Amino acid sequence: MNTIRFALNRKMEGAVGESTGTGGASPPILILGLGNELLKDDAVGIRVAERLQGIFPAEVEVRSTSLFGLALLDELIGREKVLLIDSYVPEEFIGSEIQERNFAEVGEPRGPCPHFVGLGEVREVMRELGLGFPREVRILAIPVSDPITFSTEMTPAVAARYAAGCGASSTSRTLWASESGVKGF
Repeated sequence: MNTIRFALNRKMEGAVGESTGTGGASPPILILGLGNELLKDDAVGIRVAERLQGIFPAEVEVRSTSLFGLALLDELIGREKVLLIDSYVPEEFIGSEIQERNFAEVGEPRGPCPHFVGLGEVREVMRELGLGFPREVRILAIPVSDPITFSTEMTPAVAARYAAGCGASSTSRTLWASESGVKGF
């Protein structure tokens, strides 16, 4: 609930508004790496985001977080477009590809309880509170084989896909640049 109070306070203070990338508002485009740096392959989203830091114009912010559920609300406020970079465990790791999907294609994943809410619930809460929701959310899912072992090193196969994840993120930003008219992107 602290996240929701914080978001409402930001809205009342005027920090949330039209995303123009100027005047203290959040940059309109967010690339957000998700994961846990202490869980072997689960860190891949964070590592990709770290590698992409500093290569975009001011209209694009690159961040990483190990938070999930309603805590993502703070990251999404005031954004027009968001690229989430995360891991997934495929049925068979061999031959699995990095996947990019629009939020609409994925559906509205629901969390099993209020403590673990999905992106669908985050969208509902943001709309209920009048905080808006990014008009476009893309998810870049990188296949992993071991997201549960405590280690700061990724498995060799996932480490090899790390560079491909950075390339796929660059492809997304190029597509968005042409759609958004963002200069120098």
